[in-house]
Amino acid sequence: MILLGLISVILAGISNAVMDKLQFHWYKSIFANGTKYNKQFWDPEVSWKNKYKPGLESYKYEKFKYSTTLLVFLTDAWHLFQMLHTLLLFVGISLIAYFCNSFLELFLYVLLSRILYSLCFELFFKKLLSKKE
Repeated sequence: MILLGLISVILAGISNAVMDKLQFHWYKSIFANGTKYNKQFWDPEVSWKNKYKPGLESYKYEKFKYSTTLLVFLTDAWHLFQMLHTLLLFVGISLIAYFCNSFLELFLYVLLSRILYSLCFELFFKKLLSKKE
């Protein structure tokens, strides 16, 4: 079960890399490939509008109930990966904490989790999610 917790933390790191790549390097990302990914869902410059009813000047009207709050993860890729990141991180650390037998073991697994999270974030952010040039 601790291994499942570590995998969950790794997936959280990957989710965070997707969020940052979308937010800060959209045009340099694999997601900017217009034929493979739906720009309306993946491009943060336009996808944020998915929460609201189209055609209205003031973005006051939700597209569907809770599209700006509880169910915002259904509207665009950034919010989807934000939800996954948070969920996976909480589940991962909770599993690790529950199955550890001592504080020292918990500390070491949390340290390992942080290292794995960072390594996977860097790998995905800098290499795997970037356009091949």
